[in-house]
Amino acid sequence: MSTSLRLTISCLLVLWGIASQAQGGKAFLKEGDAFRKDGLLEKALEKYDLAISVDPKFIKAYQARAEVNDLLGRKAAVAQDRRHISELDPSEPLFATEAAKAYLEIDSPAVARALCDKALLVDKKNLEAFLTRTRACLTLHDLDCASSSSDEAVDLKGTTDTYYLHGLVRTALRDYKTAEVDLDRVLEWNHLYEPAYVAQAEVQLALYEQYSGSTMQMRTLEKAIDKCSTALQLNPQSTDALFWRSKAYACQKEYAKAIDDISRCLALGRTDNAVYHQRALYYSGFGQYQNAVNDLNKILLEDPKMVENLLLRSQCHESNLDMEAALKDLEAAQKAMEGDPAFGLEDRKRIEASRARIAQQVFEMNRESSPPRLTVIEPYSKDSVAQVSASLSHLKVSGHILDKSLIKAITVNGSNAEYEKEEKDPQFFTSIPWGPVDKEIVVQAVDIYDNFTSVVLRVERTEGIPPVVRLTSPVPEPGEVITVSAGKESVFIEGNVSDGSLIRLIAVNGINASYAPDQLNPDFSIKVDIKDKDRFVVRAEDQFGNGTDKIYTLVRKAEPVAVVKPPVETNMTKPITTTEPVATTRSGSTWVVHIENTNYRNFPAIQSSASDATKMQKAFANYSIAKTISKKNLTKEQLERFFNIELRDLVRTNKVGTILVWYSGHGKSAGGKAYWVPVDARKEDIYSYFNYGSLKAQMQNYSESVDKTVVVSDAAGSDASFYELTR
Repeated sequence: MSTSLRLTISCLLVLWGIASQAQGGKAFLKEGDAFRKDGLLEKALEKYDLAISVDPKFIKAYQARAEVNDLLGRKAAVAQDRRHISELDPSEPLFATEAAKAYLEIDSPAVARALCDKALLVDKKNLEAFLTRTRACLTLHDLDCASSSSDEAVDLKGTTDTYYLHGLVRTALRDYKTAEVDLDRVLEWNHLYEPAYVAQAEVQLALYEQYSGSTMQMRTLEKAIDKCSTALQLNPQSTDALFWRSKAYACQKEYAKAIDDISRCLALGRTDNAVYHQRALYYSGFGQYQNAVNDLNKILLEDPKMVENLLLRSQCHESNLDMEAALKDLEAAQKAMEGDPAFGLEDRKRIEASRARIAQQVFEMNRESSPPRLTVIEPYSKDSVAQVSASLSHLKVSGHILDKSLIKAITVNGSNAEYEKEEKDPQFFTSIPWGPVDKEIVVQAVDIYDNFTSVVLRVERTEGIPPVVRLTSPVPEPGEVITVSAGKESVFIEGNVSDGSLIRLIAVNGINASYAPDQLNPDFSIKVDIKDKDRFVVRAEDQFGNGTDKIYTLVRKAEPVAVVKPPVETNMTKPITTTEPVATTRSGSTWVVHIENTNYRNFPAIQSSASDATKMQKAFANYSIAKTISKKNLTKEQLERFFNIELRDLVRTNKVGTILVWYSGHGKSAGGKAYWVPVDARKEDIYSYFNYGSLKAQMQNYSESVDKTVVVSDAAGSDASFYELTR
């Protein structure tokens, strides 16, 4: 076969393929049109998709698919197809303009502007491209582009649309007189043009701000209300007309009418921050400050750093005589203003003056004369007599203070103690030099109102013998050496502390161990993290402050090498391979502990509900429960004894692997910490509550068998943040 004949056949095959491809695309388009006519839009889309897959340059198929997606409300898909059409045929400016409109509908004004520019390169007198570019530039706040585009549109053809957009641009440029003339012309030509009435109302309100004479101001407000009312006659659902009319009513001090209009906006589904902010302004002007606060709460929940709304809420709180809330908002506004160039020095000075004024009012309003109540926890004392080891050179002193006000200073024998200065009822601690001639401990506290209290403890010297620490598991080798495998990351240790008095602390590497604090010579246990460590330190202190540190050195041995035996010939299709040693997995039963406090002495009683059990079952549905322990109406002492001693002993005896704790009762949060409320707890006494912050870690140290602990606090908190603190 000659070369020319082969070339001819190849060309014919290519042409035949193209013709069959086009024919297939047209056939699918026709089928899609039939489905579309019958209202089967999804099936029509499938056919249009097939038409495009057969012929990726089939413009009519893209157009049909865009139209169907438009009917289905799929704006993004419409924009993509319109843009693809404009790329397939860049010589047709209509395609780029339609794509620009589609992208403007999906809030992509930058893409819309670029498409308009492409259309105008082809057709410099494309009116639709100028109008669409004007809208896109307004959205982008590019007023120079918007101005030039709207001027070009008006020069090409003076229509209601061109003059309406020209009026919007003039309004944005604060040329309100020209805007008023443009919009009046629109309404003269078409008295049913609803958006022009709303735009005219916006212009009148802007002119109201410019005029100083009361007569001209009242005229602009009346005109704004009249224009909005006409727009509402044409479209009773117009939230824009309601919004601007409400502002005009507010300027007339007609707050009831303004609130009614803005509330109708919300009822019609417009719930943006601007609407809530306006209604808060109206409520504030009408003297309904709590309603204003409620609306501002909705805005600040989404963005807590909006300075304008923080300042408005502060004013409402102050008018509502809630000075502490007003002060918090002003302080939050000051923090939000840091680094924001929009607020100048004068703004900051004005807000600081308001903050100082309200802070002084709060200070005087809360003034009280009750002295702080001071309790020294360490060293242990009885009848104002503390027993202190004769061997100490420094004495640890700690305790807590109850007071209605913040504490200004705490001193121990003249030295300042450490405490959280912004926390009410703080704990304090310090370490003071202690010599053989020192005979008393003087703890003094003064609050911000200079109310003073003092506690004096007489000191008796006791034995200076430190506790003896002995490790029972794993048993250390001579030289206090413990051998562990090379890859081990934690080790469970058990031991005993011997002393002539009660033990107040047993810790390993600073982590408290599990032990019974009310028993002499207690046993202890703890799971110790030894990853990247070559030793650990056990610290024990008795109630008189005698302490001992015992250091154990870790020696790591190599992991045993797995030996793979050769395959054993059997009648099975696959060889059997055995590996030594065989890994063992930890197993243990799962126990549920349900603490239910309902019968309170100083708090409202809580009604027990069947839903508690349902919630607990749902939460623990993935566990196979072996035993449930139920405890009711526990005091603080009972809670501490149960978790420190009783539950620990039960877990050890029964080799429990998973402990699930569910608490239901009152809860309290203070100083960023969450507490359970025992039935004997006293209001305003945070130290009578049960701080369960370290409970999960404590239960992990009960026994080596424990590998999972879960604590769920289904507590009735006294403030909104309690739930977040306790989950």
